[in-house]
Amino acid sequence: MPDLLLEIGTEELPVSFLHRALRSLHNAANTLLVDARVPPSGALEALGTPRRIALRVRDLPAGQPNRDEEVVGPPWDVAFKNGEPTRAAEGFARRHGVALEVLRKKDTPRGSYVSAQIHEAGRTTRDVLAELLPKICLAIQFPKTMRWGAGDFAFGRPVHWVVALLDDSVVPMEFVGVASGRTTFGHRFLSPSAFELPDVDRYESSLADRHVMVSPSTRRAHMSHALTEAAQTLGGRLVEDEFLMEECASLVEHPFVVPGSFDSAFLELPDAVVVSVMRDHQRYFAVRDAQTGALLPRYLNVVNTAENPAEIAKGNDRVLRARLADAQFFVQEDLKTDPKKLRAKLDSVVFQSKLGTIGEKVERIKRLADWAVSRSHEERVKFDQSLRTKVQAAVEHAKLDLETLVVFEFPELQGAMGRFYAERAWGLDAEIAEAVEEHYKPISAEDTLPSSSLSRLVGQADRFDTLVGCFGIGLVPTGSADPLALRRAAISIIRISAGHDGAETDAALDPDIPFSEWVRQAYVGHATLKRSADDVVASMSEFFRTRLRVHYKERFAASVVDAALETWAGGSLRDVHARIRALSDYPRDSLVAWVKRVRNITKDASRGDVDSRLFECDAEKSLWAAFETLRPEVDRLCARAQYRPALDRLTELGPSVDAFFEAVMVHAEDEAIRENRLSMLVQILETVHQIAHVHKLTT
Repeated sequence: MPDLLLEIGTEELPVSFLHRALRSLHNAANTLLVDARVPPSGALEALGTPRRIALRVRDLPAGQPNRDEEVVGPPWDVAFKNGEPTRAAEGFARRHGVALEVLRKKDTPRGSYVSAQIHEAGRTTRDVLAELLPKICLAIQFPKTMRWGAGDFAFGRPVHWVVALLDDSVVPMEFVGVASGRTTFGHRFLSPSAFELPDVDRYESSLADRHVMVSPSTRRAHMSHALTEAAQTLGGRLVEDEFLMEECASLVEHPFVVPGSFDSAFLELPDAVVVSVMRDHQRYFAVRDAQTGALLPRYLNVVNTAENPAEIAKGNDRVLRARLADAQFFVQEDLKTDPKKLRAKLDSVVFQSKLGTIGEKVERIKRLADWAVSRSHEERVKFDQSLRTKVQAAVEHAKLDLETLVVFEFPELQGAMGRFYAERAWGLDAEIAEAVEEHYKPISAEDTLPSSSLSRLVGQADRFDTLVGCFGIGLVPTGSADPLALRRAAISIIRISAGHDGAETDAALDPDIPFSEWVRQAYVGHATLKRSADDVVASMSEFFRTRLRVHYKERFAASVVDAALETWAGGSLRDVHARIRALSDYPRDSLVAWVKRVRNITKDASRGDVDSRLFECDAEKSLWAAFETLRPEVDRLCARAQYRPALDRLTELGPSVDAFFEAVMVHAEDEAIRENRLSMLVQILETVHQIAHVHKLTT
């Protein structure tokens, strides 16, 4: 069975272009090959470097199978008007390569449709690929495309060569004016000469001999090993960084590691500043002491060629020194700035044109956080004025670093610099300084949660203020558009609400406040919102329901999530987590069976009072007695969110339910008896629904 190789040689592609191109190439090739009736039975790989995008497909069939089938098209009265074919008929015929004369009427139970009998002899895979490969090339996607020369085509970067091989023979095709062949090129600097590929099997090895690692995974593994060894040689350990690993592996065709150094005086700067300068501005890897973990005045740079590493390191050192000197100057100036001046500046910085300034947002967050503390005081803890003072100080200083010179130059350091200045210049204690940094967490799906109750409270208040304000002015995420990252804010709220398990908490600063109360209180803080509070609550509840479903279905069975979410009506998000956890590993066979039976028979029934005098047999008396015994206990357990023991108690009711169904006919002829039995079952089901809609669980 033949193998296919397609390689498109380009000018240097940016990292984001390469990533998207390889994903789209893989997906498009798989779809188009199947549609063309030449599906591979072996692996399909998208390979690439900044200079080339490649596709390798193993074990293609020798040719297409013959096609003999009937295809059905548009309704007959749409395809033909007064006996004459319309554009619909012409398009159908053209799409399937048949003449209009062979179209026939096909009568079905749904009406009459156009049909055609397709008889098509299978072609060789080589002939199919000659037509298909240009389509595969055109299906490659980029964030942006460009045009060049006199042609009317666009691609990520200009195309210089095209290789198309089926085993050892060239597949004749043309893409953007470049004819296919077997000629490719090695590394731009280390092996720039053109050479001919003998066959598909020797593609990777031939390029490897010329300093090109065309497989992204191979290239990354080689780079990771070289970085680890280089860090050890320097007496340290590599600071692992997934972003840099992915980025640097896609910047080179053959990774070489060049170590460099900087003045140890710069280590007086916060680690976050030094690492950010190296990482975000220069794409350098930081190195820490293998024993102490302290940052070393060394770094590692991944380059495409290391013919003169000393000169490369010299240039890198010079650039890094200038960057660090700038950062050092910014930090020194920021340390001199009165925080009151920074706070005043926030009053002139627009947060969102319809939602006011960041200064106004800070005041709203202060009121919202203070309300949360007051509410928890009312319900859970003894009043402590120092709690309010602590919260107010954390919120007051949380956004100040946005007006510092360092964060203006290095936006990615917001929060981290706030903590540094809070400890060094603003005279705040460690817990408040920590909240200044951590109230932004988590900033991504992989990020850790805030470590303290104070950080969590400030972060929740900040996000609820943003979400309610945006929903209140109609700025709701649609499709892929989410300019203020509201989906991420919602997921962060959900994660924080659920993720405090096992962490030390302060009840006053970790209040379990119902979702709808958060929304309504945040709404009060906004002076002019065009939507009503009820409208915002309803809209945000639906938005969060979707986010809850997305978040938890990545971690738990879909039926468990759906069963638990049926009980959520804008209440506690922490409670949703507790229900899902209780259901997730519960042995549900004995419970689900009888609950489903009860639900099926009570679908159209309504709740009513149960009159024990209408019981006719021991089975229904026993069921009602057992239920009345356990119901108060289940109610108490649910009130304390102890859903697992509540499920255990309900499971004990199973034998009584089974005996009831065996002994009685629920739909008795006597209306009073029938309604009494249904009312009993409805009340049992309502008690189950306090925990979850168990009937949705799969067994």
